[in-house]
Amino acid sequence: MEGFTVALALADAIPVLFFGASMILVATKFGSPVFIIGAVLSTLAGCCKVLWKLILGAKNKDVKWLNKSFVPLQSAGFLLMLVSFILGFKKIDWSAVGTKIVSMPSVLFFVLWIAMMCAMVWYRKNRFKNDDAKSNWTAQIINSVAQASLFLAILL
Repeated sequence: MEGFTVALALADAIPVLFFGASMILVATKFGSPVFIIGAVLSTLAGCCKVLWKLILGAKNKDVKWLNKSFVPLQSAGFLLMLVSFILGFKKIDWSAVGTKIVSMPSVLFFVLWIAMMCAMVWYRKNRFKNDDAKSNWTAQIINSVAQASLFLAILL
């Protein structure tokens, strides 16, 4: 596929790193093994996509299973994280979470994260083409801003 470069793969790694770091921060507070497994699966999905783009950019070789594994791994990971929240709902200190979400500057980054995730959903549904490099660049920029915002919202 034309236009898939090592630079695109490295750009794809940025939101994966931010997401992984965010999940580490949440996992240390939440402490659920089910959440941790889900977070690992979701992060692994991103790593597979990055590796797919890296091989495609460096060797011009399409390792289809790396690309095809993204949706099942990410879906399974998010499902496990959701299940962990449902199972651990009573253990969560919701007053602390609420205070964190509405405190400055975290609230600004949470709002930006939500806006960027909505933009990503819209973009993927209406404009994204998996085999188009320009489309992938746009998605990576949106996702990078989103995942950096989530990381900063949790960190601050």
